[in-house]
Parts: sequence; structure tokens; C-alpha cells
Amino acid sequence: MHHRFRLKALALALACGAAIAPAPAGAAESYMSVGLPFFAPYRVAIANVDVRDGKVTGTLAPPAGDPRPPLPLSGTLANGRMRLVIGTGAESYTLDLREGEQDQQQIWSETAPLPDLDAIALFRPVGGFSETGLALQHLDVNWCGQLIGGLAIQLNTAALRGAAEAPAALADLDVVVGPNRGNVSTVKLKDVWSRLRLAVQASDADPVVVDVRAPLGGEAQMARTLRALPQVAAVGLPASCGELALAGVPRERVMDGGAVSEAKLKAYGEQLLPRLISGAEPGARGPGARKFKLSGLQVARDAAGLPTLTATLQGDAEATRLGKGEVDQFTLTLTPLVTAGDTGETISLIPTVSRLRTAPRRGPQAPDEAAFKPAQDPAVTAAVRHRLTTWLAANESLACSFLTQTSFQEPDNALVCANRMLDSVAGDEGGN
Repeated sequence: MHHRFRLKALALALACGAAIAPAPAGAAESYMSVGLPFFAPYRVAIANVDVRDGKVTGTLAPPAGDPRPPLPLSGTLANGRMRLVIGTGAESYTLDLREGEQDQQQIWSETAPLPDLDAIALFRPVGGFSETGLALQHLDVNWCGQLIGGLAIQLNTAALRGAAEAPAALADLDVVVGPNRGNVSTVKLKDVWSRLRLAVQASDADPVVVDVRAPLGGEAQMARTLRALPQVAAVGLPASCGELALAGVPRERVMDGGAVSEAKLKAYGEQLLPRLISGAEPGARGPGARKFKLSGLQVARDAAGLPTLTATLQGDAEATRLGKGEVDQFTLTLTPLVTAGDTGETISLIPTVSRLRTAPRRGPQAPDEAAFKPAQDPAVTAAVRHRLTTWLAANESLACSFLTQTSFQEPDNALVCANRMLDSVAGDEGGN
């Protein structure tokens, strides 16, 4: 099941937020552009725009790693109107754009959009795009919502038809297949290469796109590497849905400069988790009234070398998942990661819940250890992840994303997630 919601605290923050401040004169800014046909099959190009004394210069480029050269940008800017020239000489195109803002995005859109033609716009969030966001976008406006752990690869049709075997650089990629009875599995690309070749033998065959696994935190670099291969036409975020939970927080909470600080991450967990597990409302200064246990909180590097916070939590189900009459006990990990859904000012916390056990609450005292039994229903784990994700995001009045394929349904009065990606113009209803 695919859940798509809006964080209530975020809506309030946007309603009360300050207007977008103009960038300092001469400060180059990176925008995404839509509606420009120069770097097919990508629907998004990267416009790097520099304004000095009313003159516009810059480049329009494909996503990082694509070998095609950027196009020059030039023009003028005055009174909220930009006359933008793409290219030079006979191969140049002129656009008249006006400035606007919506949902904390700065947008440059056509002053006279023509019906039946794709609208052209440049856009960026207030905090700018993260480097990961500039490297990874969805290949289609009807995106699923996955941000981590995978990529979608569109194969070059001519190269696919002409190669009897998968090239070495692609052969061992793990291709996602299924789901089969709810289980997602993978096979090596080399093992399905012939089947993919069959799919493009017709002259009017659609391009082949496969989803592959990517190491957590390595998605952007993997995309850059794959884009340089002649057998690859495009690389983006996954087209298929999966399990996802992440909450945005300001970078300064857990980072020093460009790196995660293990000391800051530990202090952040020590501050927030007692409030969450005790039933405090997001944004409250102190803990709630419910009894809880928090033990073993530490920060260490995981198998991929990422700093990760781990702790054992025990608390009433009313606090952990908005349940009733039970006490939950579980191991929580929080992994900070800059994703394609982050701005230049945020980082995402990815919660993982393991060893979840529950016990009936029969009085004011905590249940005996022997009373806890493993939770058999995956929807219970999904409910805990959902509560963690939405509470963390609401505490910072920032966005979160939550996708699940379990039968979990959010309870009444639950906080919810927006799931809107940053590679869409504000107000765009693409997605599912």
C-alpha cells in the first residue's frame, strides 16, 4: 500500500513562513528546469544562473555524469522579469520569464505560456537543492516516491539490441523483480539481458527501464558513474514503490560543515527520544507523562561506514504508534543521510525498527520481560516507523516521506507526510 500525505505542521509553517529573500548580487544559483527538450530522455535539466548588474549568465546542463556538454545561458533581469537566451547564434532560443513563489519555491515561469505546449519553468526551493537532489530526479512526472536504496536505469535501445551479452559495467547490477506474493527480490542484469533485448526488437518498442539496488548513501555517485556508459540512456530515482521512512531536520542539528557529527547526532537523540517515547507533543520542551525506558544509546559507523544512532526503547503504544493497551519494546536506528528530497539546508533521518516486541499493559508498572512477545503483524512495525517519522519531522516543522506496502493504516489524529519531491514545480500534482 502506498501512502501519500501532507504533514500538518509543515502546512502551518508554510502559511506563516517569511517571503523568499533574493540572492545576493552575483551569487550563482542552481535551478531545475522543466519543459526544455535539450537533454532527452531527462525531463529535468540543471540551470546554473548568475546575475550581476542585471545581466544573466550561466549554463543549462544535464544531470551530473551525463557526457553531453552544457548549453550557455545569457540574458537580462529587471523588475522581476528575465529575458533568457539558451544557446548561441542560429541555435539559440529566447524565453521571457516572470518571477514568482509558491510553497517556499522560487519559480521563473513563462510570461505568455502557449496552450498545448509543455510549460517551461525554472524552480528552486528557498534553501537551494542538495547536491544529491541535483544529481537525482525522477525520469517521469508520475513518480513513485522512492528516494534511497535504488535507481531506475533506462537502457540505450540500440545498444541493447546490438549486444548479445550484458556489458561488464552493468552485468552484476541487482535488478528488482516482483513483487511476488508481496516479496521483492533481485536478479543480476546479465541474467535477464536476453529478455530485455526481446522487449525492444519491435521498431516501435518503448524504451526499457529497470530498477536496480543501490548502496544507501551511494545513490548519487552510482548514478553519475552509470550515466557515463554508452549503454545507458538515463538514470533516475526508482520507478517502483517500496518501504521508505525519513524525516527532514536542519543540517546544523547533526552536522558540522559538510559531515555528520557523531557527537551532535548522539546529543540530538538524547534530547528527542525521551520526549517522543514519553508521549510529549512535537515541539514540547520537556518529556510527556508516560513511563518509558531508554537504554544503550550510542553512535557508531554501520557496515556502509555511515554514522548511525542505535538505542533500545520501551514505551506505551499510545506514544510509540498511537495504539492502545500495550507496551512496545524495540531497537531503533537513526541514519542521517542527504537525499534527493533534501534542500541545501536539511538532512534526512532514516529510522529503522527491529526486534519489536509487545506486551499487554495491566497496571502502572512496566510488564515483566517475559511478558514481551515478538510482534507478528508487519503493520505494527510500520505503525512505529510512521510515528517516529512524522513526530521527528513535525518537531522541526519540516517534511517527511513515508511509503509502505503493508496493510498499515494511519490511526486517527496521526501526523502525516507530504511525500512531494523537490524535482517538481510547486503545485504540480504529479505522483501517485
